[in-house]
This record gives sequence, structure tokens and C-alpha cells, in this order.
Amino acid sequence: KQWYQRRVRDRITDEIEKKLVQDFKMSLHHYIEDEHLENMKKCAATLNQPCFQAYKEVVEYFIEARLKTPFYGENIFSAIKTCIDETSEIVSRVFSDHDSIMPKFIKRIFKDKIWKKVRLTLKLDVFDSPEKHSSHDLEQSLDSLAELYSQTMQLSADLSKYDNDISFANDIKKSIFCSYLNKYSETELEYLLKASEEILNQFYNSIKHEKNLNSDALQIHLKNAKTRLNQLRDNIGSSHNILHNEPSEMPSDQLLSVNVTTSLLKIHQRAVERCLLLSDQTACSDVLKDIAISLLTHFVANHLEYAIDYYTSNRPSLDSRNEPVISPFLTIVGNSNITYHSLDKFFNDIILPNIHNPEVQTEVRKFRQREMKRIEEKVSIEINHSINMIINYIKLILKSKQEKDDFNSSCVEQSSTRACNEVCSFLNHSVIDTLKGPIDGDNLQHVMMELGVRFHGALLDHLMQYQYSIVGALQLIQDLHQYKQTVQNFKEPFVNQLFEGLSKLTQLLIVEPHKLRDIWNEGSLAKIEHGFLVQFVKLRADFRKNNVQSELPRYSAHVRQ
Repeated sequence: KQWYQRRVRDRITDEIEKKLVQDFKMSLHHYIEDEHLENMKKCAATLNQPCFQAYKEVVEYFIEARLKTPFYGENIFSAIKTCIDETSEIVSRVFSDHDSIMPKFIKRIFKDKIWKKVRLTLKLDVFDSPEKHSSHDLEQSLDSLAELYSQTMQLSADLSKYDNDISFANDIKKSIFCSYLNKYSETELEYLLKASEEILNQFYNSIKHEKNLNSDALQIHLKNAKTRLNQLRDNIGSSHNILHNEPSEMPSDQLLSVNVTTSLLKIHQRAVERCLLLSDQTACSDVLKDIAISLLTHFVANHLEYAIDYYTSNRPSLDSRNEPVISPFLTIVGNSNITYHSLDKFFNDIILPNIHNPEVQTEVRKFRQREMKRIEEKVSIEINHSINMIINYIKLILKSKQEKDDFNSSCVEQSSTRACNEVCSFLNHSVIDTLKGPIDGDNLQHVMMELGVRFHGALLDHLMQYQYSIVGALQLIQDLHQYKQTVQNFKEPFVNQLFEGLSKLTQLLIVEPHKLRDIWNEGSLAKIEHGFLVQFVKLRADFRKNNVQSELPRYSAHVRQ
């Protein structure tokens, strides 16, 4: 009898349970009306009793039904959030265990909707073999990955109120994006390599210049991005830009482009943004270091240094008798200053603050310093060469235009000598303004100082080759006045002092012999080595005739005549 009663009770229970499940499903399709929601709630509450087994069934059915909700609009993430919010409201009204149902629903919708969206948008073979794809495809895939990942993580953050489990976001990342994130760094570096090469090649093609380099960093046939990155690292400090073959005819000042710098900075800045989003903390610093190496290698070694090396290989020799043209190199210097400031700002504002590993940050700083030091040394060598060309040309003018009798004539010309005029014209019109444009600040001060000192030395050596009559000395004073007016444009007080001292020396050529003792130790002459003063006095045309030696102070008499 008990067995029979239990069988009857179980049969009735099953029939009731089936009816409740059926009523729940029917009401679910009309849940917009409150009465149907109320009916679903009653069915769910009843089925949640210990005597029934179908509660999990209606929960699963509810989740499946909600997953079939059509998603309208272009932004699937916005549609998913709307769906989840609406579902949460229904769950709170129908079920008593809202906090356990919503996490299940969210994970299912992420898997069914977002996972499919990611797989349809991102081609896994692009990340598996990035070397086989174009820079355009790589950029598109990287941007799409960053966008999808960002929207997914933002959505998971917005939905954290439905799931307090801190591992929720990590689970999503692993399940949906793991295959792509594992290959991200290699794909990013492969993209930077190809995109940077294209930027440089497009620039050189636009100016119809064939770039002849022996540079490991430019090889495009390596097997994979990792090998390429190692190649860049291994060749740090090597001779990146050794010219071979005959260079094409091209003004060297056109070979450095501010636009190229801007384009390189733009793609590397975007790479940093993706790195900060897609790399975990342990790998982020290393990826940023590789991005920094990529930028410095392509901009410094393969663009800036190439322009300098190209100029060096085509510059006039020091033996040239033509007026030196230094503007092409100075244009390179000026553009490099502009680009260097942009590069420096990029590192100080974007790269270094985001590298949280002190050792890696030190490596990046040292690498940047090493690259820029190499450039600064080459620029310094070329500026020194430019100064040498300027001084050599001044010497050539003085030697070819200074007449033998300019300083030993019997009458004074109304103007400076031809040699003086041509030297000053060359400095005023071809040198000073040309230097002041591209070079500024302390660098300009150093260059003008060096040029002024060496000009003074060359002029003094030149003047020491002549004999001076009284009238000729007056002509020299007239020349020196024009030289002083010219060097005043150098804006260097020390150079002005040197030429002022040269003017003081001319007093030794015009005073009467018996007055030499009076001016010997006066003013700036007192600071000059006595032996040199004697040598300068010997330039007087009357030195032997008037026995000028006897009028010199005794402590100078030992100087060889």
C-alpha cells in the first residue's frame, strides 16, 4: 500500500512538474506583460522546492532563450550590455537566486557572442605567421584586437556588479583572447619593422633617391619577427650606414624629413598604446623596450645617420678651391634638432614613464644615449670639417687676393684691401647667417667661438708674413676695423677681445721706435708673451734701418733676430 501510494504521489508530482515547466516556458515568451512574469516567478518558486527536479531545467531554458535575443545596431558590446541589464531585471523578478544565475548567463553570452565576434574579426594566421602578411593587414589586425579587447574588458568591468569573482576578467581574457595575446608582441614588432621600412622607402621613392645601405636592420627576408628583433638587438652599435656602390645624385639636405619622423613617431606611439593595453605587467616593460629599439633603429640609424653619412661621402674635400657650400649639412643639422626634440619628448613622456622595471628602463636610457651620442659625434666631426673648409677658403682668399705691396706702400687706400673685403663678404653673406639658422643655443655659441678663434689664428698667421711701412700699418688698421665689424656678428665677446688685441698690436708698427718702451707694458699688450711682441715688431719695414732692436726692453734682447 505504501509503495502504491508513493507511485501515485510520484506520478502526480511528475505531472505537476511538467505542467509547471510548460507554463514557465509559455510565460517566458510573453514576459513583457507583468502577469506572465508573475506566473514565471510562481512556477520557478514552486519548482525550486525539494520535491521537484526541474528547477535547473527552467533556469537553463531561460538562459538559452535569452541568448537567442537578437542584437541590433553596429556595436555588439552595447547590445550585449543592454541584454544583460534587461535579463538581470527579469531574473531579479522571477528567480530567488539572482546572484548565481547572472554569472552563468554572463559567461555564456561572452562565450557565445563575443568569442564568435572575435573569431570572425581576427584571423589567427595573421598572429601565427605575421612575417607572411603586409603591414596593412598587421596594423588592421592589431587595431582590431586592441579595440575588441578594450571593449570586452570594459564590458566585463561594467558587469562586475553581477559577479564579484575577481577571476572573472582573467577567465574571459584567457578563454577568448589567449591565442592572440600570446602572439601579440611578435606581431607588433613585425608590424613596426614593415611599416617603418615602408615609411622610409616611400619617402626615398618620392624624392627619386635610391638608398644604398648595408644595414642588417633593413633586411626583410628573415624567418620571423623574433629573429628580426634579435637581429636589431645584436647589431646595436654596429656600422648601420656604410655606403656602397656609387650614390645617386641627390642634394643631401633633402634626405632628412620631418614628416618621416612624424610618421615613425605616430606608428610607434600607437604601438605603445596597444602594448599598455594588451601586455601583462611582466612583459610590458620588455615590449616597450623593443618598441623603443625599433624607433631608434629606424629613425636614428636608418634615416638621420644615413643623411649624415650621405653628406659625408659627397662633401667637398678640404683641398677644394671653390667657395664651400655648408648649407646642405646645416639643413640636416637644423632638421635633426627639430626631430630630436620630438623624439626626446616621446621617450620622456610616453616610453620611460610606462617602463616600470628599473633594469629595463636603464637599458633603454643607455641605448638611447648610445645612439644619440653616435649621431652627436658625427655631427661634431662634420661641423669641424665645415669650419675647416671655411678657414681654408679664407686662407685661399688671403693668399690669392692680398697684394704684396698692400702693407708696404706709400699711400693709404680709401677702403680696405681687396683680400679683406672678400673675406668679410664671404663671412657675412655665406657663413654667419647660414650657421645661425639651423644651429642655436649653446651649440651655436660653441661653433661661433671655434670659428672666431680659428679665423683669428689664420688671419694672424697671414699678417705675420708681411713687412709694414708706417703707411702700410695704417692700411692694416683699416682692414682690422672691417674685420672687427664682421666678427661682432659672431656675438662672442672673447672673439671680439682677440681682434681688439690684434688692433692693439698694430701700435707696435706705427709708433716711433723710442716710444716702444712706453707702450710695451701698457693695456692688453702687457698680457702678450714678450717673445711674440718682438717677433711682431720685426715686421716693421724700418726694423733694421732704424735699429729698432735697441729700443726694445732689455729682457727681450735675448730673442733671436
